[in-house]
Amino acid sequence: MEHRDLIPLLESNLARQLHWIASADTKAGFAFALTTAMLGLLAAIAPARASAWTMGPAVFTSFAVALGATALVFLSFASFPRTEGPKGSLIYCVGISQRSADQFRDAINALTLDAYTADLAAQCHRNAEIANRKFTWIQRAMLCLYISVLPWALALWLLYSGTHM
Repeated sequence: MEHRDLIPLLESNLARQLHWIASADTKAGFAFALTTAMLGLLAAIAPARASAWTMGPAVFTSFAVALGATALVFLSFASFPRTEGPKGSLIYCVGISQRSADQFRDAINALTLDAYTADLAAQCHRNAEIANRKFTWIQRAMLCLYISVLPWALALWLLYSGTHM
């Protein structure tokens, strides 16, 4: 395949990778809001005095808080910016920002199709790595969040109703 034919394919692939990253960030934001709301509700109805806790609510609340906190840690890993990219890239923001405006202009003016194709391929690969890492952390966070629903709901019911176990 000619380089001129590869460029639209690689640019489309790069746009798709960037969309997946944005999609992961959207999922992380929703899961973060839901997790903090769940933990906040538990905190709002939890007894203020340690002596007011009974075994059942304490156990379920502990599980829900531990799973929720773990989900928040995983979501933080998913959301943390990853700025390492191919060295000297004319596409990636870090590679561009490491040059002065004049250096960037000169590099763009000297750019060949081979170099541009190679840079695009490297960007596609790097962004696929970033998307994969984000989705791995989001999967772990969502698993913790889903598992936390049962102990969270039971803790809420026990704390709110005043039922002692």
